[in-house]
Parts: sequence; C-alpha cells; structure tokens
Amino acid sequence: MKKIEDLNYYELLEVNPLATSQEIHKAYERIRRVYEPNSVALYSLFTPDETSAIHQRIEDAYRTLVYEDNRRRYDAVLRSRNELPEPPPPPPPMPRYQAQQAQPSFSPPTEHRPLSAPEAQLTDTQPVRPAAEPVSAVSQHIGEFTGLAMKVLREQRGITLRNIADLTKVSVRYLEYIEEEHFAKLPARAYIRGFLMLYAKALGCEPERVISDYLKRYEAVMNVPKK
Repeated sequence: MKKIEDLNYYELLEVNPLATSQEIHKAYERIRRVYEPNSVALYSLFTPDETSAIHQRIEDAYRTLVYEDNRRRYDAVLRSRNELPEPPPPPPPMPRYQAQQAQPSFSPPTEHRPLSAPEAQLTDTQPVRPAAEPVSAVSQHIGEFTGLAMKVLREQRGITLRNIADLTKVSVRYLEYIEEEHFAKLPARAYIRGFLMLYAKALGCEPERVISDYLKRYEAVMNVPKK
C-alpha cells in the first residue's frame, strides 16, 4: 500500500482521472473531513505536524484538479511518468449527408399586419437572449462553503477580489483573509458575519448557508462559543 505522500492527487482524493468538477468537489469535502486536523480518530495515527502536512496536500490536490488548466498540466506530468493512461481518442466525426432539396409545397397566403413601434424596435435592436443559468444552480454541488470553495467559485466565474471589494466596500485584505481562512487576522465575529453576507450576495450564493458553513469552521478553530 502506498504512503499518503506517495499517492498522486487522484489517488489521494479517491476519484477517477475522468471525474467531473462536481465529483472533485464532493471527493475533496469527503477526504478533508476524514483528515480534519481536529479529528480525534487521527490522534493515534499521525502527529499534529503530519496531519497538517496531509491537510495541505489535500488542499493542493483540490486546487490542481478543480482548475482545468492546472489539471491538464498535472495530467501531462503523470503521463510522462506512466502513472496515467493516454486519453481515449475522440470519436470519429459523423458522416455528412447531402441534404435533399425540399419540394415546394403550397400554403395559403398569410395575412401580415404591420408591426407596432415597440414591436419593430424590439425586432430590430433587441434580439431575445436566453436566460442565464441561475448562479444558485452553479453552487448547488458545493457541500460546504469553506474559504477555498468560495475562492474557487469566484475564480470560476471570472470575478476578482477587487471586483468584490468595489461592490461590497469590504477591503481586499479582509476578503483574502476570509478565503485563506486566516481566522486570527479577521475582526470580531459580528463583522465576519457581515462580510460573509456581502461576499455571498456578490457571488449570488445563499448568504445564510455561506455564513453558517463558514462560521462553524471559524468557531471550531478559534474555540468561539456559538451565538
């Protein structure tokens, strides 16, 4: 059996190399809970330093596999070591057929009425666009809103910390502390709650869920009584 430090990132997260981003999210959350630094079950197996190192490796694996470019480069490294098979070839293109010319058919003349001014304006200058997918649907696969999960969701949507700061008036420094979970550098709990609400709204996520998930981690690490 391989040691944890010898496992590649797919083996560490226990996912198939063809896993989707959603499956990577779920695997990360499951493994992170298993190796949580405060887990009593690990006290007899690993020292605190070893547990911290494992936790960091899990974070590195998640950051690598959840981003398409990072994952592509990592897969190339594994293939160079013969640790990952070559991807299957793409399916052959479907044969193209010559479309037969449609036979003209008779249809009764249709009465055309002139468009009203609003209708004409909409037709000429305002093409109908499909509704964008709700942001809440994008975040449904996130089991827990950790700092890293929020950062990944933000970056996948192409939003910078400066964008969030300009929108929420929360300093970039505090937003970085939230994402990196530097709990000791954050202000009082009441302020953190307010920052999280603004951050969640800026991302289009459910504020109460983000606040609940994040403050549970904050309270566990900082030993703060729940309110």
